This record gives sequence, structure tokens and C-alpha cells, in this order.
Amino acid sequence: MFPNPEKPPANEKFSPLLLAGIITRSLPVAPLNRLLRHMARKIQNNHPAIMARLRPLTGRQFLICPTDLPHDIRLIIGEGHVDCMIEDEFMGPADVVIRGPFMSLMDMMDGRVDGDALFFSRRLSVEGDMEALLTLRNALDSEDIDLRAEILSSFGPLRRPATALLKIGQHLFQSLSRDMSSLSQAMTKPLADRCDGLEQENQGLRDSVVRLDRMLTKTQNRLQSLTRKKTI
Repeated sequence: MFPNPEKPPANEKFSPLLLAGIITRSLPVAPLNRLLRHMARKIQNNHPAIMARLRPLTGRQFLICPTDLPHDIRLIIGEGHVDCMIEDEFMGPADVVIRGPFMSLMDMMDGRVDGDALFFSRRLSVEGDMEALLTLRNALDSEDIDLRAEILSSFGPLRRPATALLKIGQHLFQSLSRDMSSLSQAMTKPLADRCDGLEQENQGLRDSVVRLDRMLTKTQNRLQSLTRKKTI
């Protein structure tokens, strides 16, 4: 399994994946594209029935944008095949754009977490053709695809050592997630406290303005009353 903390950190963008993304940002894209295409072919070979369910989406393109990784992933539904690659800024707009933390995106595609719950909680955002996204989700759900297991199986004879490394990575991820969550809270707490203090001061000023406005209204009413008496 991929790292899957029991609950998301207070700030999902500030995570070990963010650090990993910064480190890997300068890596060449070509090897990543070969790996993505290999995994896409592996999933299609293991689940041939999924292509029939994806036929209505032929020609559609999905752009998956992990907010804590440096690269976006473009998914292109072809005639009888699916292509997967690192996004090229010159490829043009996609039919559907999905943004969110990588682990939330994986949980949605895996069906581990209800996609609607992720959208309503604003952990994921979607732009574009919602019907196309629903068709994609239904196709994945119908085959009960475990993306984590599929990715591991794509390593072939290296699956066992890859699984062992992944377990080590899971423990490191969880430990780093806790540490970075504590660090994030420690860094933002003084600012949050200051903002709360300013809000209380602002509320006091608003209350004072309301009181002054009432006093001014009363004073104006008295002046108008005195003016009418003098006129009489």
C-alpha cells in the first residue's frame, strides 16, 4: 500500500510529498513518461473490460494536478487504449481538470474515499465536464481497480523488493507527516493567534462605531427638536 495516514494533516499541501516534489522537480521527464505509460498498459492488460466502459470517452482528456507534486498528469482516452503522460504546457486545454493533494487523488481513483465527500470538503476541485468524470469513476469502480497494487505489479520481478521499499517509505511518510504537521501548526499558530486578536479588536471598533452612530443620531434628533421649538 501507498502511505495512507488515518486522517489528513491540517495542511495537506505542507507534506512529505511537497518536499519530494521539490527534490524531483529537476529530474528529466522522459523516464517518468515511460513509467506512466508502462503502468497504464499494465492496468489495461489486467482489466480489458474497462476499455469498453471508457469507449464513450474516446477523445476526452483529463488533467490530474497534484498540488503537492511538481508535475501534472494528462490522461488521454483513445480508441481502445489509454495514454498517460506528464503534462506538456503546449498540449492545450483538457476536458476535465482535477486538482488536489496526491493522496486524496489516489484515494478517489481507488474508491477508498467517496469522491463526493472529497469535493464537498474542498480537498479536491474539478473543472470541466462532470459527466465525463463520472463515467471515468464508474468505469474504475466497476473493475474494482486497486491502483496501488497495479502500480506494484507493474514492477514485474522487482515487485517484492518494491513492496518492501514501499513499506519502509510508508513508515517514513507517516513519521514525516506528523512532524511536518506539528511544524506547520507551530509556524502558523502565532499568526493565527494574532489574527484572532485583530479580529477581536476589529469587533470592538465595530461596536464602538455602532454606539457612536446611535449617539450621533440621538444628538441630531435633539438638535432638530430644539430647532423646531425655537422656530415656534
